[in-house]
Amino acid sequence: MSTEPQKSSVKPYVEWERGLPAGPQFGVLSRLHGTWVNWADGPTGLHTTPMPSPGTSSETVFGVFHFKSQAYTEELRFTQVNAPVRNRAGSNEQFNGAVKYETAIIDTERKPELQHFENGMYLWLGDNTMPWSADSPTQNPPTMFKHRSDAESVRTDGAEPVLGPGELGPQFIPPHTISRSGVIPHGTSIHLTGNVTSSDGRPEIAELWEQQYLSVSPTMGINLAKDLHSGSRQKPDWTKLPREKQSPDGGPRESGVNSARAYFEKIFNYDHFGAAFPYTVQPNLKLIDANQGMVDAGQEFLGYDLIQLDSVQSTGVQGATVNNVMIERYCRVVRMRFRMWLERILDHETGRTVDQLQYEQIVDFEFMFGSDGATTRWPHIQVNTLRRVEDVPAERRLPPIQLPTEATAAGVERPEPQVYVMGHERG
Repeated sequence: MSTEPQKSSVKPYVEWERGLPAGPQFGVLSRLHGTWVNWADGPTGLHTTPMPSPGTSSETVFGVFHFKSQAYTEELRFTQVNAPVRNRAGSNEQFNGAVKYETAIIDTERKPELQHFENGMYLWLGDNTMPWSADSPTQNPPTMFKHRSDAESVRTDGAEPVLGPGELGPQFIPPHTISRSGVIPHGTSIHLTGNVTSSDGRPEIAELWEQQYLSVSPTMGINLAKDLHSGSRQKPDWTKLPREKQSPDGGPRESGVNSARAYFEKIFNYDHFGAAFPYTVQPNLKLIDANQGMVDAGQEFLGYDLIQLDSVQSTGVQGATVNNVMIERYCRVVRMRFRMWLERILDHETGRTVDQLQYEQIVDFEFMFGSDGATTRWPHIQVNTLRRVEDVPAERRLPPIQLPTEATAAGVERPEPQVYVMGHERG
């Protein structure tokens, strides 16, 4: 064992000075800026949504629920705010890079209807690599600074006798590089945190029938070994039986409407609004099939950045899902998981490289008894494949999606708009 003192890997950040940083840092979020859309004859999105059935309550016997799934198209817009947002934490200064998002979703029927809209913000929180490096592309400009006390701060903030000039506390290392906050008009606000990884080639979305990505949760009593064909998308024969003929474990004994299969068979048999098996059971197969179709058409995946966010973390500070009273009482949103792939694709026919955005988000509802007597967890899943509108040929572009918002008052004269930067110089 060495007797020499070991150097700490917690290297203090550079000292904050007025005028720093000169601009915001966005990290991988800089790849989001723009408007992302579906396109004619291209892949569509798909959602699965379980809901309490009319007349039921949270104490209703299991198996009574309404299930809906639809194909959809979307317009997802990201706007980069080119001003760093300062968080003051004493010994540390953190400057966030903010990217606003707005999404609007319609179904793909002949008379499309608005399915969903939402807005929120992604924040680049800083590089959590320690020790930090001045030449790192995600730390130049820096997002984290140290901030010592000085004679002025000690005097104006009344720090004596506890604190004197030149004092510096511990350095904060961000455990996550990205956060997402959002407002969902059903009555839920979300806050997710996570990180990004970069890889070459084509993304591995999921294994077939991987439980964590299925719309049928273990609380419904599903048995993957017996209820699905391992390694095959073939629809199981038991789905052809009426509910009263279902058995609890795939055996010869019937238990009818009290069996686990009677609980979730409607998800397997659903066939409406452009949604059917196997996508109603594992929606991310839509992403896998879209990518395979692109490879078959002569397109090559060069690499991708994967953003993974969650409202629940195994340790440390958690995110949140906050519900209004009705949602909390009757269809509680308890968790949200999100994966976004930002892919670089080379089209060998045209020689062009384009960006593609794919996402999967899983929102867990809880309502009603489960087959084991516990509360059922219901995954509400959305997946989609999008490209920037300028990368879609004009003849394949879909009409923009307009929300039915209140018109702005006409005839009001106002001065020309001014651009203002964040006022970090004051104090």
